[in-house]
Amino acid sequence: MTRFIDSPLRHWLSFEAIETGDGRRYSMMPSDAHIGNPMIKALHGGVVSTFLELAALHELKRALGSETNGSAININVDYLKSVKLAPLFARARIAKAGRRLVFVDCAAWQDDENSPAAKAACSFTLSR
Repeated sequence: MTRFIDSPLRHWLSFEAIETGDGRRYSMMPSDAHIGNPMIKALHGGVVSTFLELAALHELKRALGSETNGSAININVDYLKSVKLAPLFARARIAKAGRRLVFVDCAAWQDDENSPAAKAACSFTLSR
C-alpha cells in the first residue's frame, strides 16, 4: 500500500484513498472552509484543482513506487459543473510514464462517476 504524503493540506481536505475492485478511488469530505460561492454553497475551484492534483500525485506514487517523487509542472483543469458541499470523489490513471515525465489524467465526481464535475490533465517531473 502506498503511504500518503502527510501534509497539512491533505488533512485540511480530509483526503483519503479507498481500494475498490476496479482500482483506487480518492475522496475528500468538504466543509464550509472549502466554499468559494456561498450563495450556492459551491466549492472553490482552487480546492477542486488541489484535490485533483493530490489524487494524481498519489496515483503516480502508487503506480511507480512510494520512493518516486513527482513535481507538478503543468495542471490543466476543466470545470464541467459546480461542485456542491458534499463528498467529492476522483479516479486517476497514468496516461504515460517516461524516464523523466509522467502524465496523469484525473476526473472528479459527486453523485455519479459517469457525470464528472471536473477533470484534470497533470504533468509531473520525476526524481527518485
